[in-house]
Amino acid sequence: MSKKEEEDIVRIAKKMDKMVSKKHTVGALDLLKELKSIPMNLELLQSTRIGMSVNAIRKQSKEEDVISLAKSLIKSWKKLLDGPTVEKSTEDKKKDSLAQNSPEAKEESSVATFPSIHSHLTPENPSKQP
Repeated sequence: MSKKEEEDIVRIAKKMDKMVSKKHTVGALDLLKELKSIPMNLELLQSTRIGMSVNAIRKQSKEEDVISLAKSLIKSWKKLLDGPTVEKSTEDKKKDSLAQNSPEAKEESSVATFPSIHSHLTPENPSKQP
């Protein structure tokens, strides 16, 4: 992340916030296009809070182009928030599968599903044991 990119994003955010406060969004499309050309990462999103400014412009604007581009940017940035999904290895999947099929896991799942049964089977309540 370069300092210039962060400064550019902050500059754009300030302009957008000013547009929203004056209820005058003329020029927002150019700012959104400029934002689209800047490589974004999670750190930039969090430090500049640019998503808040873009969303405010989206809500305020009546121009379809502005609304559409703002939505597109927000959607692509949300993917950064979710982070890359790491596929589990085959070994991890086998371990999970074995753990779910173990007698202990089955007992736990039945206890969770039928808690009233569990209370009758506990040693703390010996008079109700079958």
